[in-house]
Amino acid sequence: MPRNSSAWSAWNFLGTSSRVFSVTYWLNQIQKIESVRPFLVTLNPPCVPDHVLLKWNTSLPVPSVAAAKAYLQLDQIQGKRGIWFCGVYNGHGFHEDGLKSGKAAAQGLLGKKCDVLLNPKKMSPSWTEAGARLLVIRFFNQYVSIGNLILVEEGGSVFSFGKACDKCCVKSVIQVHDPLFYWKVAIEGGMGLAEAYIDGCYSVLDKREGLLNLILILIANRDERRNRRIARRNISQHYDLSNDFFSLFLDKSMTYSCAVFKDNESLEVAQQRKLSLLINKAKVKRGHHVLDIGSGWGSLAIETVKQTGCKYTGVTLSAEQHKYAERKVREAGLEDRINFLLCDYRKIPPFKYDAIISCGMIEHVGHEYMDEFFACCESYLAEDGILVLQFISVPEERYEQYRKRPDFIKEYIFPGGCLPSLARIMSAMTTSSRFCIEHVENIGPNYYTTLMHWRDNFMANKDEVLALGFDERFLRIWEYYLIFSAAGFKSRAFGDYQVVFSRPGNRRLGQP
Repeated sequence: MPRNSSAWSAWNFLGTSSRVFSVTYWLNQIQKIESVRPFLVTLNPPCVPDHVLLKWNTSLPVPSVAAAKAYLQLDQIQGKRGIWFCGVYNGHGFHEDGLKSGKAAAQGLLGKKCDVLLNPKKMSPSWTEAGARLLVIRFFNQYVSIGNLILVEEGGSVFSFGKACDKCCVKSVIQVHDPLFYWKVAIEGGMGLAEAYIDGCYSVLDKREGLLNLILILIANRDERRNRRIARRNISQHYDLSNDFFSLFLDKSMTYSCAVFKDNESLEVAQQRKLSLLINKAKVKRGHHVLDIGSGWGSLAIETVKQTGCKYTGVTLSAEQHKYAERKVREAGLEDRINFLLCDYRKIPPFKYDAIISCGMIEHVGHEYMDEFFACCESYLAEDGILVLQFISVPEERYEQYRKRPDFIKEYIFPGGCLPSLARIMSAMTTSSRFCIEHVENIGPNYYTTLMHWRDNFMANKDEVLALGFDERFLRIWEYYLIFSAAGFKSRAFGDYQVVFSRPGNRRLGQP
């Protein structure tokens, strides 16, 4: 074969002055083998090839008088008793004769005529078009996550992006006829896509709905990316204020959720008890791998690994939390057990976890996306896995009114947040998963005590807050937020639930 692979063809002939010849067939082209590695068949190789998969000897039939007589009688016996003869020696021994005789036999057996399908000529993009092709393929691979978009090039290359799902169940197959398609899309985006269609650079397989579905897929993914950007921005507005700021009112472990108190305990001891409750309810053991959706500053991760020796993956959208948590893990010497991801929980790499814990995160998901949250947990959790959620809740009788109207917390503290009712959690669970509820505990009364500890710490450190660059108005907003929330829990207008989920028949839960 030529050293330059661009000079390769399906059949490659090598002759010498001694009348010895060699032919190499490039099977990737002849049989459309989807492999980067070339598969070659060589007749009479002039040297011993490397990486031989199979070697055999073959020879051509020797012409004879009897064979010549039989050939003359072929027309008289062809098709009799349903028997058809085909092959290259139905003609003059060429490949084309084999194709023609095979076609005749197929038509005779089926009783109908058919045309030979011709392979389209493979596209040969210029180097600029090849670069544009790489960019467009990479873009679609990152952009299309819902709905199924398939690109089929002239010559057989196929690319598939995304997957049809409840959020976008449509599919569109694009047939790319001209590499100029990639150049137009890479340079002009949506306008280039439109012009490429008008210029005939591509067509759609489904002539009725294919183009419609293509546009619907692009719109759905645009909205999906926008929703994720909003989620990232909402989290950042609150949690990325400053790690130093949160350290002024949280306990030493930087745990920003309801603690569980006994008697007159310190906030730090009560937070440790809450962490242990979550670990025990998830039944985490050595050898397990735990996923923490909304891992905060890493206190639950570190405590879980210290208690059990498990592996742990935490997910957050806050860059400040991610940076702080990684530093605390290094200080604890647990880098080999704990990994934090700075990404949307819907973009976690596929894996089956033994337990999922999510503490104080589902309140940020939003009413419309709670079904999706449970669908993601269903896909991430091992068959005998356990899911534990801790979340602030509003009573069902107020839920519809609450979620549709603005309030102080949503306006000033947690933009985009939505406290679920227990019924909304159950409806999302049943709609999008096989989970069932195993245990429910309302720890809400403890949140009043937790918030008052935070408020006292905050007010005691007002000067330090101002020194970080915040103003008096910011101080009053946060004082009001902490007292407003404390009043809600003291009056039981809010609840705070720890709920354990699993699938039916899970023996890991043990005997009641």
